[in-house]
Formats: sequence, structure tokens, C-alpha cells
Amino acid sequence: MENKENENILYWVNFLHIYQPPTQDQEILKKVVKESYLYILNIFDRYPDFKSTFNISGSLWEKLEEGKYFDVIDKFKKLISEKRIEIVGGAMYHPILPLIPEEETKRQIDLHNKKLREILGDSYKPKGFYLPEMAYSKSVAKLIKDLGFEWIILDEIHLANGKVNNSIKYEIENLGLNVIFRNRELSKSFPPRMVFEKLNEIKDKFLITAHDGEMYGHWHKNDEGFPEKVFGQKNIKLITVEEYLNFLSEKEVVDPIEASWESTKEEIAKKIPYALWNNPKNKIQKTLWNFSKEIYSLVLENREDENYSWARKHLDKAFSSCFWWWASEKKVDVFSSVSWNPKEIENGLKEFLSAVRSIKNLDIKTRLKFEKKLNSFRYDIWERHWKKLNEEK
Repeated sequence: MENKENENILYWVNFLHIYQPPTQDQEILKKVVKESYLYILNIFDRYPDFKSTFNISGSLWEKLEEGKYFDVIDKFKKLISEKRIEIVGGAMYHPILPLIPEEETKRQIDLHNKKLREILGDSYKPKGFYLPEMAYSKSVAKLIKDLGFEWIILDEIHLANGKVNNSIKYEIENLGLNVIFRNRELSKSFPPRMVFEKLNEIKDKFLITAHDGEMYGHWHKNDEGFPEKVFGQKNIKLITVEEYLNFLSEKEVVDPIEASWESTKEEIAKKIPYALWNNPKNKIQKTLWNFSKEIYSLVLENREDENYSWARKHLDKAFSSCFWWWASEKKVDVFSSVSWNPKEIENGLKEFLSAVRSIKNLDIKTRLKFEKKLNSFRYDIWERHWKKLNEEK
């Protein structure tokens, strides 16, 4: 029986996802490292009892190595080895897994695992898995279970009724994969502030938030002292997902719906579960997906080419969700800008075209076909951009 001293404690799972796209500019990375990653590491230094579950994408580890941020890498490694950070599995370059071929999903997970084992060694023993953007489908969940993972984290919108009881251990129907659900309202804000302001309103014993770690210091530049107000409180205990699951005994089987952590009820009702990356009304996203399918087939047809590994490297990066996100033209929350940036979309196109250019034995007719398609598509993107700016004047 739990002692009375712990009855009034709020157990808080504060899940953080940190990621940088494979084409990220080093100057921007430098800014994010300074403003956010060092900020987060400082929180761990200031609060010895602070714990968190993290998804650190393989793409970010790769960018940190390229930028020679070995001090940041070593600090994260130390926290992981000390079990103050619980690390989870993920997909190397942050693709929207339900939207890519199953073989590519496996490959992205394998690449992520390989990179993290290379860096973390025996400290990398993930039980949980983070779906990029929490983009869920049951087929992807089955694959994750088959690969040996024990739990995933989703948004409360993935439950049809939206009613989450954090004292219940949820299990996905017919899969035996555990799933926990984040509090959407608190997660889409700045959680330290919201937890502080709503502490007296939170009646549950457990609280689950999950969001981009870059919100600390980078997107949310003025914390107004709220981390100090909550992380040092004796009646708030930060725990990892695994610790949280060990608290639970009552179980319930659920069947989450297809959605992402940014999905709206209206999008789900219209059967557009991943609208930020695959909106049927978005011509640029649609063309980008068609372009990706063509090049994917082309690269796989040339497995025996001596430069196949280079083509594959570019193709792997090209599936990053960012290139589609920047074509969505939406403002998803108060901390983000409108998701439209032709240069970022171009970055994805360059990776796809580099995959084609890497194939040594490709005939000139095929090469020129893709060069022309890319240039035509680039023109469409910038035409949309300049028209959009003119409309806003």
C-alpha cells in the first residue's frame, strides 16, 4: 500500500522529442543547440531528481556529429547511462511512417537503431517507440510490436472518445502493444507554465505531456521562471514512461484511430488523418509524393549499381516529413510559423534528385527526364510562393 506521504504527489511524465532535419543548416543548428539543447541539459544539472523520456532522432545525432558538438553528445550519453533519460526507438530521418512503404519503415527504424547503438552502446535498450509526429496506423503499430518494442505514445485524439484515464494501462487491440496518451491541451502549450497555473485543477495522480523539446529555449524564448516553479516542487515527481507503466495494474484494450498529434476532429471526420503531410487538396504535396514514388522505384531497380549506397543515403533523407510539412501552409500552434517555405521543399527535391544523380549506370534519357521534372516542379513551387506573397500585400 502506498504511504500517505505520496498520496498528494503528481507523477509527471514529460516526454520530449528532439530532432533536426537531415538538410538542416549548421548555423540554425548552432542556434538551436545554444538556445534549446544546452538549456535542457542545464535543467538536468539544476534539478538532480529531474527525469524524462526522450526521443532523440538518429538524424539529430548525425547533425550533432557533423557539427562537432561532442560536449552535447557526451552530456546526453551520461544522462542516458545514469537512467535519468529513458531513450526510445524511432525512425532515422523522421518520415511519416503510415505514408511510406513498409520496407522503408523497417529501414528507417534499422538505421535509427544502428546510429544509436553506435553512439550509446549498451545504454541503448529501448522498450518504447516514438512515431514521428505521432502519425499512427495499426499496420505500423503491428510492425513496431513485431520488432520487439513494448509501448508507444500517442495523443488523446487517437482515442475515439478522447477520454483518457491515466490510471489505466492501455493495450492496443489484437497487438499486445501498450500505448500511453498525452494530454493535448498541456502539451501544445509551454508545459511548465501550464502545469504551474493548473496544478490545483489537476486531479489525476498521473500527468502525461509530450512535445518537441525545442520548445524549451528556442521556440519559447522567455520561460518566465516557470521551470523553477514546477521542477523543484516537492509534490511534483518527474518520472519516465517505464516507471509510469510500472505503477499501473488495471488494464483496458483500445483501438486507436489513424491520426497524428496535430490532427483535428474535422480532418479525422473527413478521413484526412495526416493532413499536414498528405492533404488531397494540396497540389504541391501530391506532386512531391508522386515524385518520391517514381524515384523510390528507380533506386530500387538499380540495387546492383556501384553507387547504390549513395543513392540510398539521399533517398533515406528525402523521406523526411519536413519537406511535406513546409508545403502544408498551416499554422499549427502559437509557437510555430506558417508552414510554408519553398527553400525547405527544395531541400527535399535536391535529395531526391541527388539519389537519381548518384546512380552511375543510368542512361541519359532517364536522367534528363528527372532533371526536367524537378525543374518544372521547382518552378511551380516558386510560382506559388510569389503569387502568395503578392496576395498578402
